[in-house]
Parts: sequence; structure tokens; C-alpha cells
Amino acid sequence: MKKIFNKAVCGLLAGVSVFGSAVMLGGCTTNHPEVEMQIAFNGEKYTLEYTLYRKFAPNTVTHFLQLAEEGYYNELVVHDYSDDKLYTGGYKYDANKADDGGLVYQNYFDIVKGYENYEHSVWADSAKNVPTYTLYGEFSANNVKMGSGSFLKQDFGSLTMFYTDKSSNDDVVTVEKIDGSGTDTKEYRYNSATSLFYIQLGSSASASSKYCTFAKLKEGSVDTLEDLQDAIKAYIDSVYGEETTPEKAFAPDVSVAVDEDDPYVGDADYEATYNVPKQPIKINYVKVLKF
Repeated sequence: MKKIFNKAVCGLLAGVSVFGSAVMLGGCTTNHPEVEMQIAFNGEKYTLEYTLYRKFAPNTVTHFLQLAEEGYYNELVVHDYSDDKLYTGGYKYDANKADDGGLVYQNYFDIVKGYENYEHSVWADSAKNVPTYTLYGEFSANNVKMGSGSFLKQDFGSLTMFYTDKSSNDDVVTVEKIDGSGTDTKEYRYNSATSLFYIQLGSSASASSKYCTFAKLKEGSVDTLEDLQDAIKAYIDSVYGEETTPEKAFAPDVSVAVDEDDPYVGDADYEATYNVPKQPIKINYVKVLKF
């Protein structure tokens, strides 16, 4: 009876917005939260359901859920396309912004600093008084250990948090150890993720060493993602079939400045080259189904 009551309470809280988010993340969490993501392409909608894994990526899961609950990902687009990955989480689309491939960057730091009860995992100081609003990198390159377990592999449809390469950055930050045994000092470049993530369109036999995979596509959504893949390929064939490289014609190279709002980047000039789809692939929403 108690379990039924708890489920009812969690279900009721799922409809509450900002205040409810803090309550759910703090007291009504599960080991396997669930989210629904709807993607729109060429007039069609594709709804995918995901299972998230706190055991393998507790900070990443909490971070993603909070952004999703706040509506951060709604109306963003795939800003970088390849046959095996769809990168999203950072840009909206404006057809009038041709020089940047139509991309309009969302000012991550300005936005999340306005969130109440934001759960931090990285700080600029050892006393944890100055949060960075970035994410603890839960992967092996950041010297994170999973005990007897292992990190999630990048299966078809899986979600992986991403960040732009900052290999020239030698700043250090403070993180809370996953096992709760205190704090540790880490390199910022591996703990600098904000909102970017990618959807895996292929399968890997191993986990990524530099990026955290935190969610897997539910079996019932596999066909839906395959339908999206087929629709993109059919669109490319029909519109760019005569091109020597139709994928590049569909998603040409666009170079943009990145991380300009990151206080750790400062005056450094970071630039990324994206393959931006001319026909937008839009994330209509990411909705939390279960915390």
C-alpha cells in the first residue's frame, strides 16, 4: 500500500513546475527515470521514449532532468549532423541567419543561473561557494571509477552528454565525489559540459572514454528512430540525389564561434565546424515522464 501511495505522490508532483522539480529531484527519484523526446523533420513527428540510468551517471541524469523539466531543450535543433550521430542541445533555428547556418545559440549560463534550486556538481573553489554551472564528467578520462560496474555503451539511440574540446585549457575545479566521500580536484576541460548532447545512430562495442552516456532508447521506440533515419535519407536522395556528396549538400560545413559565454574560456577563440542540416531537424520537446 505504501508503494502505491508513493507512486501516486510522485505522479502528482510530476505536474508541478519549478518548486515541484526540486521536490522530485530530492525526494521522489528512481534509479531509472524516463523521458519522452519528440523530434520533427520535414512535416512529420517522431516520439521517442528513454530510460535514464542514475547508477552509471547520477550527476548527468539529474542535470539532464532539470534542464528538461525547465523546458530548456524545447524547440532546439540538430546543429551537427552525421550518419551516426545527431548533435543537439545548444541552438535554435532562424532561416534569416544564413551566415551561421540558421543557428541561434542559447545563452546557457545566463539561462540556468535563473533556475531555482539548481543542483550543482562543479565549483570554481574548494569551499564550493562559486559554482560553475557545468557538469561533472562521469567517464574514465576524468578518472571516475565505477567500482565493479562499467559505463554505459553507446547503443543505437543512446544519449550522451557532449562538450566542445578545450584541450588547451589547464584550469582546475572542485567536484563532489560520486561515492559521497568528499571533494576532489579535476580539470575543467572534462567538467565543462553544459546542455549539449548527441543521439547515437550507430552502435559501439564500448563506452566512450571522454563523454558520458546516460540514457538508452526504449525497445518500443527503436522503430520510430529508424523511421526518422529513413526519412532523412529519403529526403537527401530526393532533393540532393545528383550531388557528388548528398550528405554535405544537405548539411554543409558551417564554422561558428563557441563557448563565448563560458567564463573559463575568456578571450580564447574556440571555433567549431558543424554540418548544419538545411532542412531543420527539430527537438519539439523533452518531457520528463518519471523522476
